[in-house]
Amino acid sequence: MIANFFNKSKPVIIVNLLLLFAIFYLTATFLFNTTGFSISFLGTVLATLIGFIFMLLTINFILKKNNLTEDNSYAVLIIILLMASFYQTMFHLNLFFTNLLLLFAFRKIYSLKSSLNTKGKLFDAGFWIGISAILYSWSILFLIFIYVAMFLYNKITLKNLAIPIIGFLFPIIVFFTYHFYFESLDVFYNKLILEYSFNYYIYNNLKYLIPISILITLLLWSLAFLTPKVLLVNNTFKSAFQVIINHLIISTAIVLLSPTKDGSEVFFLLFPAGIIIANLIQKSTSKVFKNLVLYTFFITSVVVYLL
Repeated sequence: MIANFFNKSKPVIIVNLLLLFAIFYLTATFLFNTTGFSISFLGTVLATLIGFIFMLLTINFILKKNNLTEDNSYAVLIIILLMASFYQTMFHLNLFFTNLLLLFAFRKIYSLKSSLNTKGKLFDAGFWIGISAILYSWSILFLIFIYVAMFLYNKITLKNLAIPIIGFLFPIIVFFTYHFYFESLDVFYNKLILEYSFNYYIYNNLKYLIPISILITLLLWSLAFLTPKVLLVNNTFKSAFQVIINHLIISTAIVLLSPTKDGSEVFFLLFPAGIIIANLIQKSTSKVFKNLVLYTFFITSVVVYLL
């Protein structure tokens, strides 16, 4: 059964996951391409695919390095199936680079539970969020995430409070200086405008309504099931789980505020949602339930291409 197959994180399983993503990505690309085929187009497709593979390997590294899941591949599988279900996430290069940079920040934030090089991690996290905010303004909200993690991992000191801001401002100041020198400050000032939209009409379309309904249902179920089990036990995962929940809250806020509503904004939810639902699956003692959840994601990721 599918749950048993992905119950480990062996290299051969990771390779299979990457091949699965490649199939979804290439299928979506050739089904929905409207620009026509050319050598440059195929080169862009290949480069983007390599970029996504690097992103997935980075996600797997963060999960294993910080013990955010047990020794399985459920989280990476769910993230791939969510990207396939919301296939618009695979076509927005700006969001791809934004979320890739944010992953570098998340790597540092989740590793704050260790006492090694705390100040360096805080600076790096602020730095990567600063660059991502240049690409996508609402990424600035993840500055809050740094301070939440600092509180939950007991890293609050006067120096530590200032370091993420310094790291965040460094790329912002460089960006300002560049546009000041070339007399193009309008570009910089436009980045200070946080555009938003509360128009969710697009989600009435079945190809969005079905996967978003399944995602919300499983997230709520996961939180209801996991929260009491994790918070009532005094272990090392307790603080990490609280950090993950706050990550999910901030990501949800960005999705809700996003000025563009076409399914691509769900990109920000992929990482925390994948972790939370993976923990639900691995904590469940029912093989039927595990397989049901994964098959539901699989079926959804295929059905949306037919709607």
